[in-house]
Amino acid sequence: MKRLLAAAALSLALAVPALAQAPEKPQPQPQPPPLLFLSPSGEPFRKSEATPDPLAAWFAQVDVEHQGFIDREAFRADAARFFDKLDENHDGVIDGFEVTDYEHKIVPELDEWAEGRAPGEFPKGGREAHAKGRSPAPRAIGQLIYEPEPVSGADLNLDARITRAEWMTATDRRFDVLDADKTGRLTLDALRKNLTGPTLRR
Repeated sequence: MKRLLAAAALSLALAVPALAQAPEKPQPQPQPPPLLFLSPSGEPFRKSEATPDPLAAWFAQVDVEHQGFIDREAFRADAARFFDKLDENHDGVIDGFEVTDYEHKIVPELDEWAEGRAPGEFPKGGREAHAKGRSPAPRAIGQLIYEPEPVSGADLNLDARITRAEWMTATDRRFDVLDADKTGRLTLDALRKNLTGPTLRR
């Protein structure tokens, strides 16, 4: 019995240093904010010194009541406001010319990415840190719902004309996709988990 106890004590004594020296698992680094965030309606928010987190900037714009969440009413109001901006001649329809203006003037980065040119640059020092594997690659274009071109994505009957009714129908569908738990509320933390999009190459 004494021998068994001595052997157990020796095994424990040898195991403790080994456990103490076990390397810790590296903690995953948080994904840096995208260089360009496209809202579900396609409105661009670009990363800058004044806007370090484009997703948070969009969230704050929509959450006008400072509730800490976005409900369907606020989501629809933000989409309607952007529709009015895109509808340059105010005829209640976003036509092909206005879609072209959106793609070339409001979000030219979409053309850059389609042509294989990564829009934007790494933050200062970011390229070197990324190349050495010390930081994740920033997303070039971030979205909550992947749509290659969100404005055209609202053309539900594919007639090259987006009516306000189509726009708001697409808006409701997008809210339903993001509100996966059907709470009627979208929080910033929950939305951040949905952030997707292409990352910049090394």
